[in-house]
Formats: sequence, C-alpha cells, structure tokens
Amino acid sequence: MLSKKNVVQSEEGLLWSFFTSVKLAVALIFLIAIACGLGTFIVQDKTPEEYKARFGDSLASFLQLTQFTQVFHSYWFTLLLVLLATNLVCCTIDRWRGTLLQLGFILTHISIILILTGSIIGLWFGEKGVLWIAEGQKAEQFNLRNGTPRPLPFELHLDSFITEKHPPKYDLLSYVKDQHKEKFLYTELGKPQPIPKSPYVVTIKDYIPDAALLEEAINTSEEAKNPAIFVQLYGSENVAVEGWLVAKDRNWYVDRKRDLKLEYRWVESSEELKKVNVINPSKPTLTVRQKEKNVSQEFQAEVGRSYTWEGYNLKVLDFTLDFTQRTRPLKEQQPNNPGIQVELDGPQGKENRWVFANFPDWDEMHPTKYKELKLLCEIPQDISFVSQQVRILQGPNDQRLLAYIKGDKVVESFPWELEKKYNIGDSGQQIKVTKFYPSFGVKQSVVKRSDELKKPALYVEIDGPRGKITDWVFAEAQQATAYTDGNLFLLYKQMGENIKDWKSKLRIVDGGKTVMEKTIEVNDPLKYKGYAFYQASYDPQNEKLSGLQVARDPGVPLVYGGFFSLCFGIIFIFYIKPLLRRRMSASGMQEGT
Repeated sequence: MLSKKNVVQSEEGLLWSFFTSVKLAVALIFLIAIACGLGTFIVQDKTPEEYKARFGDSLASFLQLTQFTQVFHSYWFTLLLVLLATNLVCCTIDRWRGTLLQLGFILTHISIILILTGSIIGLWFGEKGVLWIAEGQKAEQFNLRNGTPRPLPFELHLDSFITEKHPPKYDLLSYVKDQHKEKFLYTELGKPQPIPKSPYVVTIKDYIPDAALLEEAINTSEEAKNPAIFVQLYGSENVAVEGWLVAKDRNWYVDRKRDLKLEYRWVESSEELKKVNVINPSKPTLTVRQKEKNVSQEFQAEVGRSYTWEGYNLKVLDFTLDFTQRTRPLKEQQPNNPGIQVELDGPQGKENRWVFANFPDWDEMHPTKYKELKLLCEIPQDISFVSQQVRILQGPNDQRLLAYIKGDKVVESFPWELEKKYNIGDSGQQIKVTKFYPSFGVKQSVVKRSDELKKPALYVEIDGPRGKITDWVFAEAQQATAYTDGNLFLLYKQMGENIKDWKSKLRIVDGGKTVMEKTIEVNDPLKYKGYAFYQASYDPQNEKLSGLQVARDPGVPLVYGGFFSLCFGIIFIFYIKPLLRRRMSASGMQEGT
C-alpha cells in the first residue's frame, strides 16, 4: 500500500515528466503557429461595430468572446507562451549535465526563454499607438490603437516637418464613352496614336511645362449683338476697381465695401430708356409645395411678412446671404450660403425651419414636424442690400443715360460719355466708362510662363468621325477635354504618389529642458526613456501635419539579450564545441601513450 509521501512524489514525477516532454513542446509550437495564423487572417483590434458589419452579429460576438479579434493580447495566447517557456526551462534543467560541452545547449535554450519572456512582458505591459502633431506644436499624450489616450512622461515637440517630393509625372488618359474603356496615351510629340476599336486618332502637337491661359476681351462685330462696357471706379485719384459689364451676361457688380452696386442695361428704344425711374430691386422668393395635393405657391420672402396658404400660416423670420455670417449686416455678407428662416403654424403647432438655396434637400435630411410641406427658396444672383446704385443705360442711336439711385429713389440722371468721370452722389467716389464693344467676345491664348514643371499642358489634335479638331489639354483641369461628338474625352493628370520621403525634426523636453533632438524618418526612430517614435505617415491635405507611431516595450532588453545568447550559443555549438572535442581527444590519446 502506497504511503501519502509516495503518492505526492508520484504526482510530482508525472508533472515533471509532462513539462519535460518534447511532445508538449511540439504541441505548443503547433498551437502558437495556428494562433499566429488566426491573428494574420482575422483583422485585429477593430471596433465591435466594424466586426459586426464584416462578420454579422453572431460570428462577431463569438470572435470577441474567444478573443480572436485580439489574439496577441489574449489570455490564452499568453498562456501558450508561458507553458512553452516553462517547458523549455524544465527541459533545460532535466538535460543539463554540468559539462562545458553543454554550454551551447544551455545558451540556445536560455535565449528562447528570454525571447518568450520578453514577448510576454511586451504584450502585457507594452504600449503601441499613434500621434498626430502639427509643425510648431507639442504633444504630451498619444492614443492607443483602440483610441484610449496615454500620457507621456515628457513633452514631444515638432520643430519642423519636411516632405521631399519626386518630380511629378503626368499621363494623358483617353476615355471612349460608348465602350466604357480607358487607355493611357504616350506623350510623344508628333506621333499619331489610334484609340483601339474606335474611330479616333490622337496626335500631340505641342507641350508646355508651365502653361497659362490668357483671356483677352475683343469686339467681334460692329452690330449690337452682345454690348459691353469697361468701367472704372475711383475711390480717390487712383482706380480702385475696374472690369467689364456685359449686357447679356454679367451686367452687374456689387461692391459691399463701398456700399455700391453698378448695373449696365442695353435698351432697344427711347421708351425703355425712360424706365430708369422704375426701381424693381431683386428679392428672394420662397416656394411652398404640398406634396400630397401636388400644389405649390411662390411668395416674396420679405422678413416679418406673413402668408396664409392651404390651411397653414407662414412667416419669414430671417434672411441671410451667408448662414455662417448671419450675425453681420446683410450688406457686408457675401452670397456664399443664402437661406431663409420660416415659421410654420398648422394643426400640429409651430415649427421653425431654415431653407437654403444651395441645399434644396436640407429639410428632407433633418427632422421636421410638417413633412408634407416642401420649402424651396431662390436667391437672385444680383441681389444686394447696398444703399447706393449706379445704373448705366445705353441703346441704339447713341442713346446713353446714367442714373444715381439712393435707397429706392433716383437722385439724379444725365447722359454719359466715354472717358469722362462722373461723381457718384456725395459718396466721394467717381465712375468712368472707358470702352464700349457692340459685340463682346473673349480671345483665349496659351502662353509659357517658365521652363519648370508646374502646370503642364498638351496641344492635341483629335481626328474622328466629325473631322479634325485641336485644343489645349491642361493638367489637373476640372473638366475633361471632349471631342465634338461627346464620345471621346481626354484627361491630363498627375499619376502616382509624388512624395519621396518625409522627416520630422523632433525635440524632447523633460523637466523644462531640452534633453534630446533628432530628425527622424522611416526606419530611423527617436528613442527616449523606453519610448520609440517612428515616422509613419503624413496628411496629404496638410503638409505640416506629421503622423508618428509610438511604441513602448519594456520586454525589448530581454528579447535583445535572448538574441545575443542565441548567437553565442550557435557559435559555440558549431565552432567552439568541435574544437574542444578535438583538444580533449588529443589530450586523451597523449595520456594513453
């Protein structure tokens, strides 16, 4: 019958045999390999919402419960590493015979134990995250990968952020609409390039590395087809503002700084010339539509005015030319984001709603009480809230009249002549019409600004079903250049990433003193007090913003020690151990002799 002491010794023997088993080491290494594979194929450290969107609710919950979404920080992965380290320690002790020839065996095993221990410490006590910092700014914390902020025990300053760029590379891209096909073309001068399976041939006739498009006003006819005048506005003796007013195009100019609007009108008869006294200022309009009944009504949007329509009461509460600057006087606002605030009163009570001219679907994208009502507003382009206006009228038979309007009244009107200054009321400003073109047109020309590659342009010839056309194609143009049939398009744009390298000049301030400075780049980090700052990225929209990767791994010294031990152990096994054996054999033979 076994005693209690013998039972304990037997159990200890079984436990020791378990941890000194080579089979256990093989099994643990196999499981660790599988875990590494899972950590590679399953995206790690994402938010629960991202996993649900990718895998669905059930599978995402299972992955998070088993910690497959953070394999290398999981308890079970750490347990596998601890078991493997324990197995190696036990095997080393069990097989150690205390001889010098086993030093290589001991060193290699110790090296693996150190590497595993360092890895475990790094997984549980290390930190990895990102840090975005702008040039001239300092950082006292960074964010872990899950977004949790971590303080730094010192200040990190970014003194400068340097980006080095490759020379830009531009390619000419063709697109055939009815085939839905794109093709890159060579930029060789004079070489006809047929577009495959299409009737088009493109030939590049000229190239300018830095091109500018010049526009020159010209008169195309002596007939009054598109009358225009060139106006100069004087604030003192010098010209303050000048430009063209085109009767059938942009015939107005609003100068909010000078509280003035200029307007040019071409009239066809003397009767129309007399209408200078008729003041019809441009005003915003509000349109209300009842969706179910499919009826609508347009109203003038005058602030403070009320309207009754289809059982609803509407009141215009406010109007702005720029919603972001609505606290400023209207005459100082630019028409960037005009809108009208309306109060709706109906069966469900009152509701205030903003309606924007540039965003007609704003009310449908936001909660509203009266969903059955659709509100729209229209703001005339020439709307102004200035107190002064100069109206310049002209017609056939050399009829000319200039009127000065203040408020809603014509203060004075008189004939005007070219190259003659006229006072604008008592404002201290003067106006002069210097040119008159009966038929205004624009002549365009492309000129070379420099030999540097800044804004290249290609002069292309396109031969197609409607004959040959030539045109300039500018790099990074907002719209593609089209052939006359609207089926072939050419786009000249920069291709690929032009950033060659980026560097951050960092400075560590600890205890109020600069203790370290270094210019880092990719694979050349700054290290201080266990923290390493790597150059990781940059913001293409802001070239003064640097993206850094931050890492702190207290297990690194053990890992380095493990690799050093491993190298020395291998050297001992393959070079020193055979030498010792030869010497020991030679020594034994001499003693035997």
